[in-house]
Amino acid sequence: MGRHLSRNADMVQRGSERREKLRWSVVVPVHNCAHFLPETLAEVVEQLGGRDDAEIIVVDDASTDDVASVVRTVGRGTVRYERNPANLGAVATFNRCIEVSRGEIVHILHGDDTVLPGFYVAMELALEGSPALTAMCRTRHIDGEGRTLHETRRYREGTGIWEGAFDAFAVSNRVRAPGMVVRRAAYDAFGTFRTDLPHAADWELWTRMASRGPVVFVDEILAGYRKHGESDTSRRMTSGENIRERVTAIGLISGHVPPRRRRATTRKALAYSVVYAGRSALDMARRREWRAALAQTREGARCVLRAPFGVGCDPRTDAHSGDASVIRSRTGRSVRV
Repeated sequence: MGRHLSRNADMVQRGSERREKLRWSVVVPVHNCAHFLPETLAEVVEQLGGRDDAEIIVVDDASTDDVASVVRTVGRGTVRYERNPANLGAVATFNRCIEVSRGEIVHILHGDDTVLPGFYVAMELALEGSPALTAMCRTRHIDGEGRTLHETRRYREGTGIWEGAFDAFAVSNRVRAPGMVVRRAAYDAFGTFRTDLPHAADWELWTRMASRGPVVFVDEILAGYRKHGESDTSRRMTSGENIRERVTAIGLISGHVPPRRRRATTRKALAYSVVYAGRSALDMARRREWRAALAQTREGARCVLRAPFGVGCDPRTDAHSGDASVIRSRTGRSVRV
């Protein structure tokens, strides 16, 4: 199937230790979602379980359900199980996923999401010979029973470099987590997830990566993003915290935008937040979830009031000043973000 799909993993010398150089790391963070995990793992094992240049790891954030037995049953010896000593929370667990993995391409696949047949071959081919740091595919939104709700948009015709990715990411999060893969070198060079953004850490990270290098858009629906009432996103929507954190994230993300474009970009981001909150409120109202609908309406109205002025750049991430904060990279180096 070609050089990039070779099952003969290279060996590299690291000091006195020889270790396998892996092409893929698929890392599955889980917390109390063992009932979804068999579906998640089964397709990954089907696609990568027979390859000796891939690893599959489940990182359990101190769940109270029996994740380990699912790993043993579904993994059939091909899946490694790692358990956090205590509950670290979602974002810190994402960073631990990166820390314990060692493949050249890292896929963080949440324990309640899915990949479709052909995902790993398509994503690997998309990155082969490309300068891109990341690759993302179209994603199918599914409910708790796996029924399709809708599908994400096509951002370009055919697979290739998405020229407008950074401008799009700076306004709103266009990525669904199961549809994104990242080169190990990008995490090493530009840092990992910010733990001070519990809801929007992925949005800030994808924008940061897009500001540093190209994004490949894979014009195929190859992943499933599950929306259900038990998810962290659903809980934050009920309180309106998801919109409040979006505003905080806009200030952080604007640090990656050239200063002359920041006000216009943050105004667009606020306008999109109004639209997003409005759509969410209508969706909640149709389901008679009145508290959540009211919270989304309230926070959307606050964004309307702020929109004419934009959001000031948070100096912690101003890439054009000397005050940007640092995130410790996987290699131990301090990385400005």
